[in-house]
Amino acid sequence: MELKGKIAVIAGASGGIGREISKALAKEGTHVFLVARREDILEALKRDIEKKGGKANVYLADLTNEESVTHLGRFIGDNFGKVDILFNAAGIGVYKNFSDLSFDEWKKSFAVNVDAAFLVTNKLLPLLSKSEKAYVISIGSGMGKVALSGRSAYCASKFALRGMMLSLAKEFKRSNIKFVLLTLGSVLTAFGPLSLEKKIEKQKKGKKYLDPTWLAEHIVTKIKHDSFEPETPIYPRHYFEESKKDKR
Repeated sequence: MELKGKIAVIAGASGGIGREISKALAKEGTHVFLVARREDILEALKRDIEKKGGKANVYLADLTNEESVTHLGRFIGDNFGKVDILFNAAGIGVYKNFSDLSFDEWKKSFAVNVDAAFLVTNKLLPLLSKSEKAYVISIGSGMGKVALSGRSAYCASKFALRGMMLSLAKEFKRSNIKFVLLTLGSVLTAFGPLSLEKKIEKQKKGKKYLDPTWLAEHIVTKIKHDSFEPETPIYPRHYFEESKKDKR
């Protein structure tokens, strides 16, 4: 896919992976539409992109709220007319033993990790259908494929996202829209129960993480070359072995 001049919506652009994807796409000449709730982070990202010659718009939305996402779709439709790439990057890591897990935490895990991807994809589908060739890419996890103890809410939500995306890949197989689930291993961002500083300490001791800048550039390269499978795994070395040793 030629990325110059394309319209990309990054849902969850304030997070580590979403932020890096936004910058990597903008670097290729894609007009990026930055969506999240944190205005300060999005505006700073927009300034950074524009400073380097890229194009970006900011839109504040609660991705778990249907009315908010409906307004997002209308705004993009009125101003851009289509969407070429949708990147579902919003996520939350609820890592607790089942006996310590509240129902509100369970619901929040599904709201952010599953419902948001459903709502944004559903409301932007008419705009994606207007693109000559479109991508819907969602951030999955190795824990949506292999369950670990102490992470029932997170694993369940990522299993659900995986099922939705792989089903959509089959449903839209003969359409202009390609659905892709990125099944990722540990990424060196502040996502999850450990701070970025703690992860850097663990990395120095041998723990393997995916670099978010490298990851974003790798993903953009695969978009350019149309080289995705419906499920595309990207793991650091020894990901599952290390995850089983370090469950919390």
